[in-house]
Amino acid sequence: MKATSITLFAAAALALAACSDSAHTPDTRTLEVPALSPDYAGVTFAPNIAAPSFTIEADADAWQTEIGRCGHDPEIVVQSGSDGKVEIPLKRWHALLDAAKGDSIYLRFAAKGADGKWNGATADVVCPVSANPIDGYLVYRLLYPGYELWSQIGIYERDLSNYDERPVLENKDFDRQCINCHNFSANDPGKGLMIHVRGKQGGTLISRNGKVEKINSNFMGSNHGATYPGWSRDGRFIAFSANAVGQIFPSSGTKPIEVLDQSADLMVYNVETRTAYSDSMLCGPGVIETFPSWAPDNRTLYFCRAELSHPDLPMTAPDSIFYSLCAIDFNPADGTFSNFRTVYDAAAEQKSVSFPRVSPDGKWLMFTRMDYGTFSIWHPESQLCLLDLSTGLWREMDEVNSESIDSYHSWSSDGKWFVFSSKRLDGLWARPYFAAFDTATGRATKPFALPQKEAGFYDTFTRTYNIPELISSPIVNVDALLHGIVGQQPIDIKLITTDSAGAAQQSAD
Repeated sequence: MKATSITLFAAAALALAACSDSAHTPDTRTLEVPALSPDYAGVTFAPNIAAPSFTIEADADAWQTEIGRCGHDPEIVVQSGSDGKVEIPLKRWHALLDAAKGDSIYLRFAAKGADGKWNGATADVVCPVSANPIDGYLVYRLLYPGYELWSQIGIYERDLSNYDERPVLENKDFDRQCINCHNFSANDPGKGLMIHVRGKQGGTLISRNGKVEKINSNFMGSNHGATYPGWSRDGRFIAFSANAVGQIFPSSGTKPIEVLDQSADLMVYNVETRTAYSDSMLCGPGVIETFPSWAPDNRTLYFCRAELSHPDLPMTAPDSIFYSLCAIDFNPADGTFSNFRTVYDAAAEQKSVSFPRVSPDGKWLMFTRMDYGTFSIWHPESQLCLLDLSTGLWREMDEVNSESIDSYHSWSSDGKWFVFSSKRLDGLWARPYFAAFDTATGRATKPFALPQKEAGFYDTFTRTYNIPELISSPIVNVDALLHGIVGQQPIDIKLITTDSAGAAQQSAD
């Protein structure tokens, strides 16, 4: 009993030493501002984001980090050893952000040398604090980065105000089948949530307004199963691309794998009537359509489209496939399509686009641009780009892009934040990065990595974050809504395909 008391006292003493209001006054101030990993220097924080932990990338016998609101005395002091690991107390961090909302905070560093003296940095690291909160939760899939280790997969929900993570679905619970492509209507899991299950219990799980069903992903009348989804903001329609996906393993070069569409068509599923629609403009040989995404009007559908130069061949070389950004109008009253157009002809530049996502206000469209093909997560040159829908002009988002892979992205519910996947830390594992977005100017702030409780977390965590999606509220009744339905028989769905002249051709029962 006595030993236990001593242990608890020692632990408490160490915690107080790690975070103390007692700061060392620097003897000198010549220290250059040290690099941080992950890099949180100068980023704009959301006022409801969890405290970031990081490592100071410089040598010293000890480190001191003071954190406060600009123009005020420090409110948090963290003492670190020679490893430079900085872990900020969560409650005090939130109190600081609340006071600094719409203003800025500073990080002030000092290093202890071998002579026992403290040397302070010549400048503070200043980080603005946005007045706009970010959606409170992030949903992502965790898996190992190689193509061969997909048997351990889960979809998880993270509370962005702290470090709590909980599973939504883990494939260990149903015979290691694949789960993928989670998607939401208007960032609201109560309004609409869907997840694909691939395997012997395959199907698409759809939860909407507290009701859940499992539909057959292989729509009757489609050549391939529903793959990449895009849910309309009104919750009535899910657009799917139906892709036949192939893999190539190059014998040379820097890419270990190339994923490509051998064919793909588009369709729209009405979740209320359990009917799917397509058109000859969106399906057929020689053309590939993929990655559908709705505009906020619930009538305009954006997608990526490639024309095959040799459609008669069983497989086209991936470096000769170029996707352009296209759009088509959809009539929700009768499920017909019209006014097909090319929005950005990337193929004419021998470039490729993927993942078009329209901002909630309908002003901007963010997409990924790369040299060729469709699977940007294996393309180091992948960059985020932004299209002004009022002018048709686009630009590379240099303020957020890196030298590594910057890819899959999604908007917050108000369009004032977005999240994207980046492999900038090591080139192998994708991590979620957040950036504030000015809806008037179309400019973004310097992005920051998803905060973790422990400094050095990303140095040892060996799974990649896939498809980060922001949601405004947590997923409720996960067991009742999703787990129980995986084993049910799926509902068959008819696909009605029209030609561009409007002649209906309903598939046979």
